[in-house]
Amino acid sequence: MKANRFVIYLLFFLSGAILNAQTETNLNLIYKLVDGSINKADSLVGGKKSIVLTTTIPSSLEVLKPQVIKAFSNRGYDLKVSSNMAEPGVNYNLVFAKVEYKNSFADGLFGGARVERYISVNGFFTITKSNTINQPVEFTKTLKDTVSTGEISAIENQSLPFTQAPIPSMPLLSNLWEPIAVVGTLIITVILLFTVRSK
Repeated sequence: MKANRFVIYLLFFLSGAILNAQTETNLNLIYKLVDGSINKADSLVGGKKSIVLTTTIPSSLEVLKPQVIKAFSNRGYDLKVSSNMAEPGVNYNLVFAKVEYKNSFADGLFGGARVERYISVNGFFTITKSNTINQPVEFTKTLKDTVSTGEISAIENQSLPFTQAPIPSMPLLSNLWEPIAVVGTLIITVILLFTVRSK
């Protein structure tokens, strides 16, 4: 019976460790947001699947350009390199992609520190049809979750500054609560020990 309990506890512990190890990197989540931003183009081009695609991306985000092209291709677009009156032109303008960490907190009484992670991309589409440029259409895609502060160095890409952000410090009361709880527990234990022995 004890062996069965031990195995169950061990499996529970290992499954928790595996779940923690699967935190997606900031760059992968930015890729997903870029993919999601392409949805806006479907209604703008009027159902046409053959387009002339151009991209305007800041030099600091140039690494995202292949992901934009891949996202359009994956949605079934036939990408042309030269202009044609019959094919709409789509200019994908990426303004920013950024990561922010906010609101640090303790994960339970003796758990590690965690922060809220916000990842967002912003930009706009410009559609050209029959040599007429339509009004730009803006998009903003945002994702929010929580991550352990201990895994932040692993989910950031050190060669890509836009995947990094400063980590907020823990609130003072959160830092003090653990030692107070430990000392309080020890004091109560000692008092109970001497009370029981004296009787």
